[in-house]
Amino acid sequence: MTFAVLYRWKIKSGREAEFVEAWTAGTTMIHDMCGSHGACLHDAGDGVFWSYARWPSEQARSECGATGVRDNSCFAVMQDCIETHFDETRLTVLADKLALPKTGVPAPLVTTERLLLRPMALEDAEWLAPALSDEKNMRYWSRAPLEGIESVREYLRYNIDPPAAVCFAFARQSTPDEALGWVILMDRKPNVAEIGYMLRPDAQGNGYAREACEAAIAHGFSNRALRRIYADADPDNIPSIKLMKSLGFQYEGCHRAQWETHIGVRDSVIYARLNTD
Repeated sequence: MTFAVLYRWKIKSGREAEFVEAWTAGTTMIHDMCGSHGACLHDAGDGVFWSYARWPSEQARSECGATGVRDNSCFAVMQDCIETHFDETRLTVLADKLALPKTGVPAPLVTTERLLLRPMALEDAEWLAPALSDEKNMRYWSRAPLEGIESVREYLRYNIDPPAAVCFAFARQSTPDEALGWVILMDRKPNVAEIGYMLRPDAQGNGYAREACEAAIAHGFSNRALRRIYADADPDNIPSIKLMKSLGFQYEGCHRAQWETHIGVRDSVIYARLNTD
């Protein structure tokens, strides 16, 4: 059963904007690395902030602590901004009529030589489960392989209508309902996006990921007026690095001990492509 937590904090005067920025960064990391359903932050107008966070289960929330995600500096900034911590309230969700705000960018239909790129749908879970449950495929992902189709549905749900992002599922034109993978452009700052991608193991080795990513990149530069698209990869993820290089991305540097995932503390390498490249 879905689990939720209600938080309340008194924020130090003059630190409100800093707190919101740190909370946003931290909540995004928790969603990406721990599979939470996301959270909302509310300002009560008297220096008190409330947050409502949802999880697939209480176990998923408790296991998040073992990932080390909260060691990131944004969480230290949050704590420094807080004047008073109030007791949290744990909730069991019995009915849910909330909807994510429509702040994302709808994914259009895009065709390539072999593929159709289209908006992600919940029905894609059955086709994409092999990608998200395979240990080798998920080794360099931000979280461990998922177990069970319901876990896959919950993981994909946030990407169906993502805030500040455009997410494509892609499939062969002859079988448009049978998703091979997905590619997403996540807005990180004005006119700058991060690209992410995933491909089913049985579809690898055919150039589908490169074809889908190239189409998404062209859409980002031409239709969304992005000036920069970058990718963040584990330095041992050789296939992903080869893909980025083949797409014209240039190496920009390494962030040491950037992430702690299910395989331990990991460096990350940054590759990027500009609309002028």
